[in-house]
Amino acid sequence: MRFLTSITLAALSGLAAAASQQSADVFILDSKQQQEQPSREVPRLPKEVVRHILLQRASQTHASRDNYGSDLRDIPSSIETEAAISFLAKYGKSPAPLFTQTETNDPSQLVVILEGVTAENAGPLRDSLAKSSQHAAFAISDPPSKVANDRLMSLFQNLGIATPEQCDLASAINPINGDCWTGSSSVVRYDIQKSPEALDTLVDNLNRLNKFISSGDLEAVLVLMPESSRSSKLNHWSVKAATGSSSDLRRRFNSETVIVDDSVRGANAAVAPTQPPLSRPTNSHLQTAAKKAIPQCFTSEKSCVDQTGNCSGHGTCVDKWGGKNGSTEAGGASCFVCKCLATMDNRPGAPGKAYKTVHWGGNMCQKEDVSMQFWLIAGSTIALVGAIAFAIGLLFDVGQEKMPGVLGAGVVRGSSTK
Repeated sequence: MRFLTSITLAALSGLAAAASQQSADVFILDSKQQQEQPSREVPRLPKEVVRHILLQRASQTHASRDNYGSDLRDIPSSIETEAAISFLAKYGKSPAPLFTQTETNDPSQLVVILEGVTAENAGPLRDSLAKSSQHAAFAISDPPSKVANDRLMSLFQNLGIATPEQCDLASAINPINGDCWTGSSSVVRYDIQKSPEALDTLVDNLNRLNKFISSGDLEAVLVLMPESSRSSKLNHWSVKAATGSSSDLRRRFNSETVIVDDSVRGANAAVAPTQPPLSRPTNSHLQTAAKKAIPQCFTSEKSCVDQTGNCSGHGTCVDKWGGKNGSTEAGGASCFVCKCLATMDNRPGAPGKAYKTVHWGGNMCQKEDVSMQFWLIAGSTIALVGAIAFAIGLLFDVGQEKMPGVLGAGVVRGSSTK
């Protein structure tokens, strides 16, 4: 009897704990979500699916996505795989095309994680969002603990998306602020219980945030983690990803190791300093470059020149807005970017005689723009195929025509005489 009573009490306590666990609302602030009508029922997604959505939105480059992986092996059995894929396609971020030579003007991605949210302190924020016709896109059915959030932020820092230093929320929502943004994505986290002013700052700057979103310069994701999840026993956003991430990363890095012969290494060491050897960057160099991503805007011309290497020697740093009204709306800050120019390559063995004009692109003017050559070859090929098809069709039509009547009569007459 006592055994059954203890089992009943344990089951009731488990049900009470599950009932006390609140879901975490997630708001997606972008131009597409603003135009859609809010659904009557907010979908509840497991934390593993939400982790993929946050990583897809925050990691816009292929290098960052390769680091965390894009497979769905950690999707729990509580949701169908097809449903998870549909939610990822709806709320996630589509990857960039593989063979893109020029930089796309995609909006910057901001992820704001607010911990310690309660019904009382989040009331003003929800009211302000409702006035702007912005409602929760979905909810996290099983929000993890603060320990899991710490590990998620460490992952973002390793990907070069989040900075270890805490940035002011008013500056964090500005995508042209070089102090808070290290690239085209940024992830920040604030504890409302320790810093209640962060929530007030977000409410006060919500109109300013909507201006960036309406202009297409920014897309934001607000994750409201309830206070009840702080002491949750779920210490990972994804247990399978946490256990397999280290081995996967080690396998990827080992597969990218450059194999160099000893004789070649000795020959490279004997090369003069004026002729540096051309070799593939090592893994440490790639990781350093990923952590020091190039932002979309620089606050000064000097910072643009220093961080881009004077636009890789293929352009100049100019003010993107040039004192237009756009800079005034964004708070009066300057936006210096690289303006790529054309360069002349010299003929080998004959210095000073230019033989080829090279056009450059990219945020650092580091990529060669071959779009003109592509369209020239593609256009010539299409024109040649069209001409050949037209000639074959013309010959076929001529062969199908009937003989003239005079020739036909002569043939009939000759056969009758015989």
